Amino acid sequence: MRRTTDGAAVFGRHPRRIILPRGSGPAARWKQRPSQTPRRVRVEKIVSEAQDAITLVLVPDDDRPLAFRAGQYLTHIFEIDGRDERRIYSLSSAEGGALACTIRVLPEGRASQFIARQLREGDVYRVLGPGGDFTLDPAHQGSLVLLGAGSGMTPVISLVETALASDPQRSVRVVDVQHDEAHALFHARLRALAQNHPGLSWDSVVTAVEGRPDAVRLAHLLRPAADAQVYLCGPQALMDAAEAGLKEAGFDLQHIRRERFVAAPQHRPRPTQPVPIVFKRSAHSVEQQPGESLLDAGLRAGLKLEFSCTVGGCGHCKVRVLDGEVLLEEPNCLLPEERAAGYTLACSACATTPVTVDA
Repeated sequence: MRRTTDGAAVFGRHPRRIILPRGSGPAARWKQRPSQTPRRVRVEKIVSEAQDAITLVLVPDDDRPLAFRAGQYLTHIFEIDGRDERRIYSLSSAEGGALACTIRVLPEGRASQFIARQLREGDVYRVLGPGGDFTLDPAHQGSLVLLGAGSGMTPVISLVETALASDPQRSVRVVDVQHDEAHALFHARLRALAQNHPGLSWDSVVTAVEGRPDAVRLAHLLRPAADAQVYLCGPQALMDAAEAGLKEAGFDLQHIRRERFVAAPQHRPRPTQPVPIVFKRSAHSVEQQPGESLLDAGLRAGLKLEFSCTVGGCGHCKVRVLDGEVLLEEPNCLLPEERAAGYTLACSACATTPVTVDA
């Protein structure tokens, strides 16, 4: 159904849910490596976005700017019970605006419950980034079509506001899929944008009432022009359906960018003794220390290893295990065919026997 009337934002300090954004394999969004040096940020404001979502408005604690592009993310590092917990949260503000990340809070989420119950305005913690390439293409000035489902609306609102700030007349189409109104994100902002930008059209699908849209309906809702750039962000099944519908309609799939959201990985016990690792292409041998991942060990030794999110969500640190055994934290973004081919994620895997990797 079309959303065209005014709405009001709700502010408060009692959120309830988080979903962790993840790439489907080495998705384009995740390929830009964040800084390896954490920055300290201060929580300036906590805003209630929906029944189960909040936005953290952040300010660098050293007062130096932290520039970002629309659609990027920060890796947030919280110290919880003496242990660092890392989570990726997308930025939900337009380029040049406040540093703001929107978060859903899971009932049993370790980091999300810490944020909901203990994080307060004025608190300081560390972030890495920004990172990610789920961003606007400066060379593309044609129409934009964006599908956001659930928390997938977080990078989408950043992309939409940035695009319209640059070109207020640009043709932008947004399809928003939410379970119900209580859980919907950014409807007030979208209503305001629709009133002020005649080129913006917005459809909202409430699955509790209308059911989950299939491929045919998604293709009808999206209906991109031939020169459009399409962005898909949400559960993999929904994005698969959207892509199938667009393919059937004759749209060039090379103009589609996509990512999916899955749960945060569960920590597993790591070896308590050093384990040797051979990085074959780097011609380097390293001893993995207790508690380290393959990535930790390699970076400590000064190797130039590819990585981005550091929590198993992007696939950019994917390496092939040539010999030996590793323990990989689950869930993560590795596809079944990648696992079958012997790949693991350096940021989330540790060697349990002497290992040789193709890196």
